[in-house]
Amino acid sequence: MYFGSVRFFKHFIIAIIILLICGLTVSTICLAVMNGNYRDQIAEIQSGIVLAQANPKEEEEPQNSLSIEYQALYPDLYAKPEKATKSVAGTVYLTFDDGPSGRTLEILDILKKENIKATFFIIGKEGEKEPEIMRRIVAEGHTLGIHTYSHVYTSVYDSVESYLEDFNRTYELIYEATGLKTEIFRFPGGSINKYNALFYEEIIAEMTRRGFTYYDWNSSNGDAASNATAASVYNNTIRSSEKKDRIILLMHDSAAKYYTVAALPGIIEYYKSRGMQFEALTNDVSPIAFNYINYE
Repeated sequence: MYFGSVRFFKHFIIAIIILLICGLTVSTICLAVMNGNYRDQIAEIQSGIVLAQANPKEEEEPQNSLSIEYQALYPDLYAKPEKATKSVAGTVYLTFDDGPSGRTLEILDILKKENIKATFFIIGKEGEKEPEIMRRIVAEGHTLGIHTYSHVYTSVYDSVESYLEDFNRTYELIYEATGLKTEIFRFPGGSINKYNALFYEEIIAEMTRRGFTYYDWNSSNGDAASNATAASVYNNTIRSSEKKDRIILLMHDSAAKYYTVAALPGIIEYYKSRGMQFEALTNDVSPIAFNYINYE
């Protein structure tokens, strides 16, 4: 009988050996194929790394979270500030806001007679009506500065953008009328007031960045008061000028300021009696500016 015989067991053992050999062969072939695939993958990865190193991606420029869009507005609205400024004791700077008007012509006549130079911070909407007066101011050696176009505080100080828009309108108006690119200005109400409390530092910073110089005042004739008279204007000038040896005097030359014109000769005589010299403001004159106040 074959099953259980010696020959059966020989054949069984041979069959097992053959199966083992076949199994090992198949396993070896599979491993070789898998190894080849791994090598291809590794080579591909290494190639990608080398390529990436040879051609690095450009890093994205970080977004400036502090970028300010209004800095790009009005690309021609720039001045050239002086590298050094002067502060001369014994000097008075007569300044007139809110013109030009018929009063400006009367003031110019007085200044011409006295051979004195002064500074006129004009309102653009008034300058549009009186381009000839603006040209005369420049022709006679006085300084022409900007006091905004509208002088409406609520709109001028609505934002930095609104201030720049208003300022640029007057800047272009002066240039068209006189050929002058003015470099100085005065804020309506001064550089710090209740209308610009939220923006004054930002407006000042932007105007300074653009190269313009602003001038406040340290003396006033008080002609903005509703009950002002020629006598009060004169007396306010003397009182606010006492014990000061460098003065920027605030006055106004709008149409209703008859008493400013009436008091001007006496004001000039007062400063002369103190031995003071008269000069017009230019951007090389050290500014007088209000102290910053924390409104918060």
